[in-house]
Amino acid sequence: MKKQEKRIVPRAEIKWPVTMLSPQLQVEGKIENFSSKGAFVSCKELPPLEEGFLLVIKAPEYKAMNLNAKVVWSTVVKNSEGDSYFGIGVQFTRMSPDDRQALHKLIAKHFEMKTFHNAVDGE
Repeated sequence: MKKQEKRIVPRAEIKWPVTMLSPQLQVEGKIENFSSKGAFVSCKELPPLEEGFLLVIKAPEYKAMNLNAKVVWSTVVKNSEGDSYFGIGVQFTRMSPDDRQALHKLIAKHFEMKTFHNAVDGE
């Protein structure tokens, strides 16, 4: 039985480097998918779980976006080679109007490309 999707906002599947910054720690990771509300991030270390942090998104062809975020869930994931890493769900808590606009453009661009490729592939 297929798991029913509970998300209200669609998520874009991408792979972008990110840095999670707090006063005590800097954690490097990779966004696996994102929406206008949050993201799924894979990383070797966990960012602070009880407090917020600055999430620096390094999307190609865009300036770095600096969003305030917090961890809302975390898990340990194993890849096909057997290596373990953390998977975390982050919620965006605050962003500048410019970063919000850039994020919305990136999401729109992703779904335009996906629709185009689906049409070309006959889906």
